Amino acid sequence: MDNEFRQTRYDLKCKGEEVKSHLLRMKQMEEDLHQTRCDLKHGEDEVEKLIWGISKMEQRQHPSMGEMKGHLYSIRSDLTLKEDQVEKLIWSMREMEGHFDCMRCDLKHGEDEVEKLIWGSAVKHGEEMELFSHRMVHMEGQLYSIRSDLERKEKELESLSHRSDLEEKEKELKSFKDRVAGDVALSMKTGKTFVSLNSPVSRDRLKEMYEELWMEWRKIKNHLKSNGENPESVKEMIQEKFKEAMVAMEKKKKQIDEVFGVNELSRGSASEKVQQYRQSTCQNLQLVLYHGRKEDADLKTPSSPHESEKPQDVMKSWSSKCYWMGCLMALNNPPLHPDWKNHRRSMDPWDFFPRNLTAASGK
Repeated sequence: MDNEFRQTRYDLKCKGEEVKSHLLRMKQMEEDLHQTRCDLKHGEDEVEKLIWGISKMEQRQHPSMGEMKGHLYSIRSDLTLKEDQVEKLIWSMREMEGHFDCMRCDLKHGEDEVEKLIWGSAVKHGEEMELFSHRMVHMEGQLYSIRSDLERKEKELESLSHRSDLEEKEKELKSFKDRVAGDVALSMKTGKTFVSLNSPVSRDRLKEMYEELWMEWRKIKNHLKSNGENPESVKEMIQEKFKEAMVAMEKKKKQIDEVFGVNELSRGSASEKVQQYRQSTCQNLQLVLYHGRKEDADLKTPSSPHESEKPQDVMKSWSSKCYWMGCLMALNNPPLHPDWKNHRRSMDPWDFFPRNLTAASGK
């Protein structure tokens, strides 16, 4: 609609400019017509004078009569030509006046159309604005209602979530209590010390951890090999760390026996409860070592050593982790060791680290 208004106004402006141009031309033509009429009047006066002069001269038998008649004939021709021009100008002016009248009618009609369009647009725009305003008020009301419902739903959801979390925690706690109570009851009934399957130091979990250690070793040995380390010296160092761990944990278990008043000779005759408490103490020592040093061991021994790391630093971190793993396995019942004896080596001199564990003592 705005584009139609602009186009119509532009057309009207062009029409107005054209009318002004024609009016200027008409004014110029009127001035030319006035000048022509003045010239024509002056010519007629001259003709009259000449005719009067000729009459006088004819009466007097003037000798230059022929020349004067030729001059008179020329003046009459010019007057006739001027009259024709005046007639043409008058006809052209009348034609232009008719054209101007048509243009004035078109201009008036265009102005009326523009007024109608402007009025209709204003009315329509006002109606649309009023309708849009009503819609906005209605939408604001709906939005406020939706926000209120959303806040209410969020509060209800938060309350339900909190209640659900509490119920879930209570169920988990009750399940844990029932499970532990069952395990303890079974342990007390059979006289055997139980180990939770979820314990991070259970037999199965220790095997998984040793498998992870063996997988890391494949990356460690490539780094050491590329830096020209001696595989035999590295093997001796690793075996020594596992041996040190076994000796240290045996010493810890002897100290526990001293606390409970049990020695190697009387260990078989000790009461079941004493044996249970002793083994439980060893398991707690396992957990202390696991949680106390696991994070530190993970930080010091990256699974993929960087090429710029020195072999001495890599070996120091790796040996520390082997000692920590050896301590955890030595406290298991029965103690676990890398199966150095039954390990099948390949032609690669670095293929000395056993993948399997055994409960028998190894070198």
